[in-house]
Amino acid sequence: MDQYHKTRESILSLNDRIRDLVRQTESVLASPGEATAQLIQTCDTISRHLIDHVVRIAVVGAIKSGKSTLVNGLLQDDYLKRGAGVVTSIVTRVRRGDKLQAQLFFKSWDEVNTEIEQALVLFPSGGWHADHDHFDIRRSKDRSDLSSALDSLDAEMHVANDSLNANSVLLSSYLKGFETVEHFVGAEQCTKAFESGNFSEHRKFVGEDKLAVYLKDIQLDIDNESLDSNIEMADCQGSDSPNPLHMAMIQDYLLKAHLIVYVISSRTGLRQADIRFLSIIKQMGIAENILFVCNCDINEHESLSDLQDLVEKIREELSLVLPSPELFVFSALFHLFEARQTELSERDGSRLAQWKRDPDMMMYSEMELKRLKSVLACKLTRERSALLLQNQIERIDVVRAELGNWIRLNQNLLRKDAGEAQGMAERVKSHQGYMRQVQSMIRGTLDGGIQSISKELKNEIDRFFDRHSGPVLENVIGFIQHYHVDLNSYRQQAVSSGFTQTLYLVFQEFRQALDTHMAETINPEIVGFIGKLEHRLKQYLHSVVEPYEAMVRDAIHQYEETLSQFNLDQIPVHKVFDTVPNLDDIKSSIGLALPSAAATMRYSAHIKTDAVMRLGIYALLRVMRKVLKKPSGAQGDEAIKALKDGIRRMKRETLRSINAHFIDYRENVKFQYMLRLAEASSSRLFEGLSDHFRMYLSDLKGLIDSMGVEREDKEQLSASLGAIETKINRIGSQMDGLRVDIQLLRGKDQEPQDDLETGTGGI
Repeated sequence: MDQYHKTRESILSLNDRIRDLVRQTESVLASPGEATAQLIQTCDTISRHLIDHVVRIAVVGAIKSGKSTLVNGLLQDDYLKRGAGVVTSIVTRVRRGDKLQAQLFFKSWDEVNTEIEQALVLFPSGGWHADHDHFDIRRSKDRSDLSSALDSLDAEMHVANDSLNANSVLLSSYLKGFETVEHFVGAEQCTKAFESGNFSEHRKFVGEDKLAVYLKDIQLDIDNESLDSNIEMADCQGSDSPNPLHMAMIQDYLLKAHLIVYVISSRTGLRQADIRFLSIIKQMGIAENILFVCNCDINEHESLSDLQDLVEKIREELSLVLPSPELFVFSALFHLFEARQTELSERDGSRLAQWKRDPDMMMYSEMELKRLKSVLACKLTRERSALLLQNQIERIDVVRAELGNWIRLNQNLLRKDAGEAQGMAERVKSHQGYMRQVQSMIRGTLDGGIQSISKELKNEIDRFFDRHSGPVLENVIGFIQHYHVDLNSYRQQAVSSGFTQTLYLVFQEFRQALDTHMAETINPEIVGFIGKLEHRLKQYLHSVVEPYEAMVRDAIHQYEETLSQFNLDQIPVHKVFDTVPNLDDIKSSIGLALPSAAATMRYSAHIKTDAVMRLGIYALLRVMRKVLKKPSGAQGDEAIKALKDGIRRMKRETLRSINAHFIDYRENVKFQYMLRLAEASSSRLFEGLSDHFRMYLSDLKGLIDSMGVEREDKEQLSASLGAIETKINRIGSQMDGLRVDIQLLRGKDQEPQDDLETGTGGI
């Protein structure tokens, strides 16, 4: 077990012991109250934060850059499907588990049918499924009819903008994969697990569009110490995938990720697709958490010097997009083969043996891999996980001190007679009243402040999404209105394939262009804007913490001065933990996520109906001109005119759909995301401030009432409390040792190159 997990398990154990001591104190005093209940709740929250803490790494890059191979190389086994081309069709998440298994999360039948129906808008030959109002893939007649309809399309209909038509791929994929997944899909979202011997079965679901199209999510659990249990790695689709929805899926995961590993193939170098995607990442405001890996194809380079020249060129090009990029160079496939050399095929074994004949290249690759692992360990464990441990152990220390001080107060009262205890209690209650006023004032001021900042955030969101003055909707509307279709290029298509097929092709071209514009231009701008709002919320939280903490410290100081008059010293708290809440932790704890980056446009079949009607009118006019012996124009003119009308209707419908989408999206961002985040942050901040003086507000009435019990009972009660206090003090000593461990984990007492000397076995 690595040092992080050893330390975490020790902290969890201490937290459990503190929780047990709180319950013992309740039992001894026979007076469970609000304060002790809140202490137990705090202990439960600490456990949840420690157990649920997950650091996410997104592995991204262009198609064929070697993302899946890199993940396999880091994990030292072939968990993910490798191969050239558009293999990865969905984000594949990898976590450490108790056993090897792949969990596949499938869409429901309603979700599948809804996607199919939207893909069928403007589909040629509208009468092919007239038997039913809605398409249902579970009906064999619907599947057969759709298959025949797809087969009837000309070959040109399956291509748009020099790539496969996304809707044609979607429809044919659903049909081809139906029999395989039929028993996995249900009325609700279902999960299928492939374990141990069947684990490899998941690869075909990830790598084949006909099966991946049915998936919502996939998680691989690996029983391998090469991956820490609090880390999740995600193998994402190629950023230059022809399907713009793949880009939207990548963006959704990037918003959850704490670190991005961007893979560049040494075979191709930095491509235009990489520059475009890096610009998107930069616009999203998440470029500061990115590492670059040049995945070396050893067979492509004559020598180490040749590879290093290429690397310097890549570094210079990256610097034009992002300042001071961190770049690592190694062969992921070599290190994967080396880890699995006893299981390699004869061909792969020969390749490995050939590579090892170049010791300079191998040593360079090995050192670069170690350097990457060292930096990953620093960024993931030291910078994020160790900070979490630091905060949680200090929260435990607050609970420990509060419980110890409560016990000391009780023991002091037990040594007094009823009259003295009553006088002491009155003095304490007087200061408790002041502390409650401070607590109430903080709560009221925080509520007022959060309402004020929430109003500002709402106004900013409204302005950003405003139809007339906001940048986003104006941009999309302008794109739609100025989108140009070269209809003359479709003239021959209209003559040879027919009007409805040509209209479908034009519609698919337009829709593909709009989806791409949304994914590459609009969504990054929205994400960047939301990031700025979150930064403003953080600034507000920081601005209010310092004066509030001063008020809390002053109230506690006055309380402790009162207790010192009774010769009662308080247990000091080692260090005040970071009261300002971490927004990522809050989002994780309440399941908050920015609404999906994928925009679903809704279109109706009226576009085709109107266009066909217009075609009939123009065709009739052409016949009449011929009858009247007037010029009737070139062949296909009436189809071009009808297409123009269809495009106008198409744009009108799209504008209505876009407007409705952004109204819904704006309201979701406002009320279901930003305001919920602001309210949760305020509550978490108040909870953190209240942690410092919660026990000081405990009701003493039960103790005062017990002052009349027999002396023997008092002594027994005092002895029981003393035993608990002894255990509390022991825990305090153990916590000092854990603080040293955390400091070492954060690298305060060692040089970063230590990891390079020894290497690291896992991530």
